[in-house]
Amino acid sequence: MIRLAEVVLLLVPLAAFIAWRVLAPGKVPSVGLIVGAGAVLAILAGGLVWLRFEDASPPDAVYIPRHIENGVIVPERLVP
Repeated sequence: MIRLAEVVLLLVPLAAFIAWRVLAPGKVPSVGLIVGAGAVLAILAGGLVWLRFEDASPPDAVYIPRHIENGVIVPERLVP
């Protein structure tokens, strides 16, 4: 299912571009469309930067999966 989503994410912009070129071959995109696309790209870039710095664990942290100790389930955790 993941591969299908990746293929769709690749093909949707390509299909939109081909449809635009076929349906309006001589027209240039409007200023509003260009500004809107630039705003969307800026928001996406800002989201990527925000996700990069969001409460990440240290690179040398060790993941300890969920396990049972003395009959009690201990949740997963990261140990630095």
